[in-house]
Amino acid sequence: MTGDAIPSPESQFDEIAFLYDQLMSGVPYREWASYLKRTLKLYRHRPKTMLDLCCGTGTVSLFLASEGYQVSGVDISPKMIERATQKAQAMGIQADFHAQDASSFRLGRKFDLVFSLFDSLNYILEASALQQAFYRVSEHLNPRGLFIFDMNTEVALAGRLFDQSNLSARAPVNYNWRSTYDPDTRICTIHMDFVYRRASEQKKLRIEHYQRAYDLPEIEQMLTTAGLEPLDTYDAYSFRRATSQSDRVFFVARK
Repeated sequence: MTGDAIPSPESQFDEIAFLYDQLMSGVPYREWASYLKRTLKLYRHRPKTMLDLCCGTGTVSLFLASEGYQVSGVDISPKMIERATQKAQAMGIQADFHAQDASSFRLGRKFDLVFSLFDSLNYILEASALQQAFYRVSEHLNPRGLFIFDMNTEVALAGRLFDQSNLSARAPVNYNWRSTYDPDTRICTIHMDFVYRRASEQKKLRIEHYQRAYDLPEIEQMLTTAGLEPLDTYDAYSFRRATSQSDRVFFVARK
């Protein structure tokens, strides 16, 4: 595929940056951060410096920074990064955020940990671009540093994981999502309709997001090619080994 007809992740997320924190208000960010820390404990890894790759509006970054970690964030969407920076300033938390592509980012320094959460890397639709992202991660890791990330599997994308709605009158943002999956390209298209209030008026927004499914061996080979050692794959938010039926998988790799 060439991807010519598909908007970049930058534009996909710029469009909803102003709604993102309201939309994600029910997401258990603290539990995500807790799982990440439990994973670090399992591997006896005590990072001081962390890079949140595809950080969005920086919510997890700021949780971790508030606990004393030195955290930086990278996201392809300038508007998401703008909101992350505003949140850090409002909270009085020291963290730096950068609008750069995961496949080409360069920060000029290394980290003890790079992590990426909430299936962000599935938005990289070309295998060659995902490989480049892993190269960039490898370049930014200190020796023995860890790379921890999760991805949706084909089980999730073909199984219409994204078909969901929240039409509650009390919700700050109402949404209705429907997805289609192409097994040939392994691309899932998510059709998103939002209804929200702005300046006392009800507004509507329709956008499309795209994710690609990758096989576990394919990802592990890419990690190896990038100079990263795949250590384990886990069924999401647990320490059970991932299986062919897992819908979301966490990967742990080491520099």
